[in-house]
Amino acid sequence: MRGATNNDHLSIMPSQPRSSLAGGRGNAGLGGGSKRTVRVSVAGPPTWFSQESSNARAWGQSAIQELSGSTRSSKSGKSTGTVRPSQLSPMQEESSRLEWMKQKCRALSDNWKFNVLTTTLTIYALFGDDFRLAATHKQMDIMFNILTIIACIVFTMEIIVSSLGQAEYFMGFFFALDVGSTATLLFDLTWIGNALFCASDDDSGALRTSRAGRAGARAGRTVRIIRLMRLVKLYKAYKTNLEAKKAVEAARLKAEAEAPPHGSDIRRLSSFLAPGDDVDEDWPQIYESQEDSEGGDSRATLTHAPSMNQDDSWADEAGTVRPSQMIAEPEKPEPSQSRVGKKLSDMTTRRVIILVLVMLIVMPQFTPSSSGWEEFLYSSNFGSDVVYERWRSYCGGNRTEAVGASSKFGAPLWCLQDLDSHVDDRRKSLRSWFERALLNFMYQHHHGSFSYRLFWVGVNSTTMTEPHDAGLASRTEEAEGYLGKFMQLNQEKNLGKYVYPTSMWTSRFTGSGDWDDNVVPISEVVIERTQKEWKERCSGHVGIPVQPAVQALAANDCSTTEELRCSEREFATAMGLSLVEGKDFSILFIFDTRGTTKLEAGLNILQTIFICLAVGVGAMSFSKDANELLLHPIERMIAKMETIKDNPLEAMRLGDLEYRREEVEQARKKDALAKMSRLKRLLFQYQYMKVVKEPMETVLLEKTIIKLGGLLALGFGEAGAEIVGRFAGTSPGAGIRENALGTLVDCAFGFAALRNFTESMDALKERTMLFVNQVSEIVHGCTDDWHGAPSKNLGDAFMLVWRLTGTTPERQTKLADMSVMAFAKIVAEINKSRVLAVYRAHPGLLQRMENFRVTMGFGLHIGWAVEGAIGSEYKIDAAYLSPCVHVASRLQMCSLHYGVSMALSDTAVSYCSKELAMQCRLIDHVTVKGSRTPIRLYTVDLDPSELEVVLRMPEPVSRNRFKIRQLREIRKNEKWNEDVFIPDLFTSDDDLAAMRRRYSKEFFHRFSMGYRNYEAGEWLAARDMFFTCHYQPKPDVGRDPVSSEDQWPEDGPSRILLRYMKSFNYEPPQDWPGHRELPLAPAPR
Repeated sequence: MRGATNNDHLSIMPSQPRSSLAGGRGNAGLGGGSKRTVRVSVAGPPTWFSQESSNARAWGQSAIQELSGSTRSSKSGKSTGTVRPSQLSPMQEESSRLEWMKQKCRALSDNWKFNVLTTTLTIYALFGDDFRLAATHKQMDIMFNILTIIACIVFTMEIIVSSLGQAEYFMGFFFALDVGSTATLLFDLTWIGNALFCASDDDSGALRTSRAGRAGARAGRTVRIIRLMRLVKLYKAYKTNLEAKKAVEAARLKAEAEAPPHGSDIRRLSSFLAPGDDVDEDWPQIYESQEDSEGGDSRATLTHAPSMNQDDSWADEAGTVRPSQMIAEPEKPEPSQSRVGKKLSDMTTRRVIILVLVMLIVMPQFTPSSSGWEEFLYSSNFGSDVVYERWRSYCGGNRTEAVGASSKFGAPLWCLQDLDSHVDDRRKSLRSWFERALLNFMYQHHHGSFSYRLFWVGVNSTTMTEPHDAGLASRTEEAEGYLGKFMQLNQEKNLGKYVYPTSMWTSRFTGSGDWDDNVVPISEVVIERTQKEWKERCSGHVGIPVQPAVQALAANDCSTTEELRCSEREFATAMGLSLVEGKDFSILFIFDTRGTTKLEAGLNILQTIFICLAVGVGAMSFSKDANELLLHPIERMIAKMETIKDNPLEAMRLGDLEYRREEVEQARKKDALAKMSRLKRLLFQYQYMKVVKEPMETVLLEKTIIKLGGLLALGFGEAGAEIVGRFAGTSPGAGIRENALGTLVDCAFGFAALRNFTESMDALKERTMLFVNQVSEIVHGCTDDWHGAPSKNLGDAFMLVWRLTGTTPERQTKLADMSVMAFAKIVAEINKSRVLAVYRAHPGLLQRMENFRVTMGFGLHIGWAVEGAIGSEYKIDAAYLSPCVHVASRLQMCSLHYGVSMALSDTAVSYCSKELAMQCRLIDHVTVKGSRTPIRLYTVDLDPSELEVVLRMPEPVSRNRFKIRQLREIRKNEKWNEDVFIPDLFTSDDDLAAMRRRYSKEFFHRFSMGYRNYEAGEWLAARDMFFTCHYQPKPDVGRDPVSSEDQWPEDGPSRILLRYMKSFNYEPPQDWPGHRELPLAPAPR
């Protein structure tokens, strides 16, 4: 460290508190001397320090950084070691500012004062509007609007702060709920609500006004349901507070658990512990933690003094206190909530919220009120039709298309053309019936058992108030005044002798108490209004208020808008009229719905409270429903374990299926992403690409099971499959019995070995591993393709197994044919591989071996073996134990000795079909170590030099690993078909035909004749015949005598037998049995 000296130093011990560095007991304070330079001791920590928490290590690192920073800045006269902002790049400055902003937003969102404010405003958002309608007058709406605006501002700020300060909040589920609930607050503003849900006061169409009012009422009810999303804020506040308390408690318990024991306690405990002593966890503890009165350290103190004579429960028979009783186990913190638990809780809450909201929004749609029932003829609508029918009888049926000159306002109806027009007795009678119907409607609906009360009645004529002649546009007010005078009731000029005294109205229209439903009489004030000019203008109509408590306003004023909210008004008009009739004359009835509105507001408060309880109870009950994240994954894991137990080799297929499922999911996401707009694509990338989401523990465990099963299948192979299944299925305990009995099986054992491996490894060095893996990929692939199984990887050799036990004789024959064909295909694929062809030009290999090619030798034998596990509790291997396995290994070595690609035992050839056995050549009769009886050796002659390297691989059918494995399985299963005859491949397969092209039939006949003479002891005849065993016929063969080995044929078996007979001077021994002992070392070529 710069500036360090040997005079003054400081050793930082992470176990000491930070205050000890500033001048604690027994420590040199940093500020105590004039020198500021320090030396940090880097000696190894004590043994107990390795068990410290990560917080202690982090503290130690920060302390070192502070000391080094102060040392570096001491020369410049500054006491701080932090990096100056000028030393940061612009990108780093921007990142630091953004991080600072996130920290501030996170601190604000976690602030309890801010949470109290948002919770209070949330309660207001839930109940405020209903309280406004239930308990206040219209003049108080402005105060509620101000509170609503404040709530919108605070909630908007909360959304912004949470988006910046909380991870995975932006564009998440709760983000959408917060935005939606905040947006619904705008509908509580009376200015916006009236504009959206209330009919326009200037609308002159009574029918349109009535329908618009009903539609607005339905929309208002829907908004009240949607705003229930705000109760999620209460749940979030409760959950955040609960998580904060758990975090604080966990931190406290963790700090107590990580506190090191006091030194005196350690010394006292050491007196009870001897080397090799074990601690019994079941014994009771006799230490408890208590606070030190002076230093406040948490120490373990003895609660009961150990007694050497008493027979206490914590002392053994000798009276010795057990060591475990001296150990104080601190209180363990509760485990933090797992990702599965957190995800399950969030998903359950979301399901409950969505379910409740959907029910609240959808359920009302199944009621008659939402399906057109409100358009039916209720009492008000039916009464409106009756009143209008009386009007139609009086004036509506006499509409004239040609308006006369006497028409002052251009109205086509005679009654609206001139108030002074002559009215005959018949028309006066019809007028009386119209006024009686109107009065009857007013008496029946202004008060009584109806939930709505008639508040206002008015009329309109669009053809009068909006004339086609532009010159008459200024007479609109005069036309409305005309309508007001025309609607004066009980006028003698309109009724003549049919005038009905007002004193008799009560008995006429209330029934004098004889009716079942008592009708309340209309007050004298209202009766007086009906006989005067109708002046109020509401919703494009001219009329009068019907309620006596409401004062009639001046012309062009409207008492309904002054006294009633838009949600407290209900419109009714005649339904059975045409559009033309509606323009000529319309009657509008406005009802006061405050009684129902107050009741509905009170019920909404109760409904909100009930839904809050339902959501809370539902969230707790749905938390137990763990099918999505817990139960189903566990069931899948159990199913996978059962599959692996029955057949561990199926684990590879499970991995492919899982890989396929992941690929399908990724492809679906890519397709969805391609169809998205640019904005949605950016949001998707922000949500799924930028944020790294940790997988659930159940997903990790499920994939781990698949991987472990795959490792079992790869590591143990065919033999291990039975072992794993047997141990997993029948073993009663959790341990592995390495002394279990084996299983006797019949198998075809094959060995494939790389030749010149020592020289190759010396040249390739560390690339030897890659080289062997490239070869093993071909060997294992061809073996699996021909229904074999790799059993052992022995470095330069591979043990391959074809299991015959449990199959029919026909299948055993076919498996034997497949084993021979697998060796032949391995030879072909190795020599065609463009990957392995690279090694032909390797300088190191060419320096050691001229014309280097990757070559292998094969040995095949069929026999019995004991299949089982070998090893101990430290290491277990699956193996086949049998002399037959050693025979197969020896045969592989024989292939090198004879210079052929493969060596087959007579037992293996006997299992093959006759047609394939005809392709094999008998080359010797020898005794092999591991076999009691002599073995006749066979080979399949192949010349791989005839094959060309495939420089360009064909395009794969699919790049999908799952599909490739499926196609491989289909290709494997096709080999079991009866129409697939393995020996035919020697002529139909191009590679095999090319490798067999060099060997003529004459060669096989001559060698067969020479071998018979050799085995019969006629070695001179055999010698002469072997001299002529050339692969292709020669015209001068046998004419010239053979004087040296250079003139011998190049065939390996012929040269080996000639060399062996030559060692005996071509005279067989006297006791020649027809076979010989196979030498261990390969013969020179």
